[in-house]
Amino acid sequence: MFTAYTEPIKIALFVFPILAFLISFPFFILQYRKYGRFLFIRAVVLYSFVFYLLCSYFLAILPLPSREAVAQLTTPKYELMLGKSLQDFLAQTVWRPTDIHTYLPALKQSVTLEPLFNLLFFFPLGVYLRYYFRFSLKKVIVYSFLWSLFFETTQLTGLYFIYPRPYRLFDVNDLLHNTLGGMIGYFCAPLVMILFPTRKEMDQKSKELGHIVTYPRRFVAFLIDWGMIYSVRTLLAIVLHVTHLTTNENWTTSYWTYLSTIMLYFVGVTYLTKGYTLGKKIVKIRVVTTTGTPPSLKDCVVRYGLLYGVYGSLAQLLLLINPYIPTTEGMALVILLMMTLFLLLIQLLFVGSIGWAILKKERRLFYEKKSQTSEISMNNLETK
Repeated sequence: MFTAYTEPIKIALFVFPILAFLISFPFFILQYRKYGRFLFIRAVVLYSFVFYLLCSYFLAILPLPSREAVAQLTTPKYELMLGKSLQDFLAQTVWRPTDIHTYLPALKQSVTLEPLFNLLFFFPLGVYLRYYFRFSLKKVIVYSFLWSLFFETTQLTGLYFIYPRPYRLFDVNDLLHNTLGGMIGYFCAPLVMILFPTRKEMDQKSKELGHIVTYPRRFVAFLIDWGMIYSVRTLLAIVLHVTHLTTNENWTTSYWTYLSTIMLYFVGVTYLTKGYTLGKKIVKIRVVTTTGTPPSLKDCVVRYGLLYGVYGSLAQLLLLINPYIPTTEGMALVILLMMTLFLLLIQLLFVGSIGWAILKKERRLFYEKKSQTSEISMNNLETK
């Protein structure tokens, strides 16, 4: 019986990292734009909430039977009699209030386990809604009911009409038990709120630390910039291919296209916008000189030339050398392998220097020191 509960949780554990990655990006952006800092404790709370929602959904729909097995079912599709679970409990339970020996056997009966599970099922929802989202009791009741109704509707429609009929029972008593579970969670939430910082405290801490441009925040800006660049490249390549305007299928991955992107986007856009790229604008960070002024064209060339130009050139040389390595000439093979190892070593030093600076918690990386630039947060400045 417990397999029906543990298997969906195992699947949720497998799916959760993928889902967490997908939801992280927009959430990071919202947090950086609003506060300028993303706290670890906030991540723990929100990711655990997402994991709970995922587990609850899988518990509601899994295990999935075959369509053939569902088509042959003759079991009832719905239960619309409110209070039926209480009637079944009173009629079938072995529990006797005056006999302590009946307590444990009663807990093992399905008439006890099912409503108890439905209460516990929604208990965390009530805790989360009050603790982090600061919902009132009325809102907790409404949202608990709607979340339960979503599950019951999913079951009634046979997983949105994928199955020819429902493979689980739509039960109005589940709606009642789930909603009660959310209410109990609401009243028990203060026990959790004692152990963890409040939402207000988290927000205040984020604002206090919002003036510091962290590496995760810079990485989010990096992903936005390059995600936009590759999206535009891909779209443009498709258009040119369909319209037959070019016969060169590899132009999007060529070295000259890469250098043009660096000069036009990172150097040009940063200079013209006085310190912004799209990614930096979205997460509210800006490139400035050490004196706080907008970077000059030379500053931008040095900054992004060292960061992307050098690294991209090394990678391009490796790509050019790679096809010639399977050569049969002994001396040529040795030379090519030595060049490859040398270029890889330089790249490792390049990446290692960044990693070392991050470990030492240095605010400026080597290419920023050489270009006399840095990155500042715009959150605090915009609120003054």
